[in-house]
Amino acid sequence: MTTVPVSSSCPDPLNRFLREAALVFLGNIAIALFMVAANIENFRVDFIYSQCIGLSIFLSVRSLCILRRRTRPGLAEAAVGIPLGGFLGYVLGTWGNGLSLSEVAENYPNMTVLSAAGALFFGAIATYSFHAHARLLEAQAEAHSEKLRRLEQESLAARAELRVLQAQIEPHFLFNTLSNVVGLIDAEPPAARAMLLDLTALLRAALARTRREETALAEELDLLRAYLGIMGRRMGERLAWRIEAEPDTLTVRLPPLLLQPLAENAIRHGLEAKPGGGDLLISSRRRDGCVEIAVADNGAGLGGAYAGSGVGIANVRARLAARYGAAATLDLAENPGGGVTVRLSIPQE
Repeated sequence: MTTVPVSSSCPDPLNRFLREAALVFLGNIAIALFMVAANIENFRVDFIYSQCIGLSIFLSVRSLCILRRRTRPGLAEAAVGIPLGGFLGYVLGTWGNGLSLSEVAENYPNMTVLSAAGALFFGAIATYSFHAHARLLEAQAEAHSEKLRRLEQESLAARAELRVLQAQIEPHFLFNTLSNVVGLIDAEPPAARAMLLDLTALLRAALARTRREETALAEELDLLRAYLGIMGRRMGERLAWRIEAEPDTLTVRLPPLLLQPLAENAIRHGLEAKPGGGDLLISSRRRDGCVEIAVADNGAGLGGAYAGSGVGIANVRARLAARYGAAATLDLAENPGGGVTVRLSIPQE
C-alpha cells in the first residue's frame, strides 16, 4: 500500500523558541518607540530598558515552563515569571544605561512606576499570546497525530481486505484446476500427470508471490502462461492463446494474481461454452499515463454463463479499488466479432 506522507504542523522546540524570542524583540522595539512618543526619555534609554525587561520576562516565563515540564505558560508561570523577569530586566536596563538603582530613583522617579506597569501589562499580553499559540500548536499536533493514526488504520484495513480477496481467489483457481486434473485421470493419465506437475510448479511460484502486496507484470504473465499451459492440455485444440506484452510494461507493479481470474472467466464462460472453442489474447500497452491490460476472447460473449461469472470480476474490481482507488478501472465490452474483452487500466506510479 502506498501511504501519502503528512508534514508535521508543530515546529521543533528550538525553532519555536527562536521565533518567540524574535517576536519579543520586535515587540520591545515597538514599546520603546511608544515610550519615545510619550516623551519618556530618549530612544536609546527606552530601547535598552524595553529589551532588557521584555526579554527577561520572556526568559523567566520560559525557564519556569522548562522547570515544570510544561509546553505552554500557565497562570503560575505568569504570576512568578512576569514580576521576577520585570525586576531583573529593570536592574539590567539600569546597568545597561550606565546608571544605578539609587540614581534612577533620585533622578527619574517615574521610571520605576512606568517600568513596573509596562512590564506587567505587556508581559501579561505576551504570555497570554504565547499560551494561546502553544495551545494552537498542540491542537494542530494532535490533529496531525490523529490523521496519521487514521491513515494507518485505513492502510491496515485495505491490506486485510486485499488478503481476504486473494484468499477467495486462490482456492477458486486451485479447485477448478484440480477438477480438470480429475477429468483427465481416467481418460488420459499421461496428460493428468503432466498437468499435476505443471500445477505443482505453478503453485510453488504462486504461493510465494501471493504473500506479497504487489508483483511485476512480467511475473504475473509467467504465472498466466503456466495456467494457460494447464488449460491448453485440458482443452487441446479448442484453446489457442498468446500473450503480447509491450516490453516497457513488464516492470509495472500490480496486485498478484490479478489477471488469472480474468483469463479463467474467459475460458470457462466464454471459450468452453463455445463448441469449437476459440482464441484468447492477453496484451498490455502504455496509454495516457496508464498501463492498459486486455484479456480478449472470441467465445460466447457476455450473455448466458458469462453474465453469471461475477465472483472473479467482483474480486478484481475490489482489489483494484483497494490498491488504486478510483484511478484504476475495469471495463467489459462485447467484441463485434463475438466474445468479450476485459480491459484494465492501471495508473503508472
